[in-house]
Amino acid sequence: MSSGVNKLRLKLSCLLLIAISIQAREHKLFECSMKYKCSGIKDFVWAIDEERCYLFHNRCLFQVEQCARGLSGQTELTETDRKTCKQSCRQYCYDTYDPVCCQIFQEDYISFSNECEMRNYICENERPYSYYDIGECVESPVHVG
Repeated sequence: MSSGVNKLRLKLSCLLLIAISIQAREHKLFECSMKYKCSGIKDFVWAIDEERCYLFHNRCLFQVEQCARGLSGQTELTETDRKTCKQSCRQYCYDTYDPVCCQIFQEDYISFSNECEMRNYICENERPYSYYDIGECVESPVHVG
């Protein structure tokens, strides 16, 4: 019985750490967004990390991401060209339901089953997001994934 309780405690502790990490990341992103004050001008920037392609609406939003990564101790993204980046668009996503709400840049809010599915959609469809948060969208939801 105590083995089951210990496993449950471990799982709950892990979930709590993940939630704290996500909140800290969101705070860093907000801090950086306030610092840069980006416009809505469309001038796509493609960037990669060790495994995935990322698409940004413009250079300023790319700088916001780089700022947030720096503040949270993550490695910076490497800017690249569209063709190189698109090769890393589609990543395998686990079949888990951990919904995220994403606003496609100044357009629709779309609910995705998880962040991986959201990132695949953004890259494959070349529709960068301006905002995303944990949970399903409550206004004008469109479900994908």
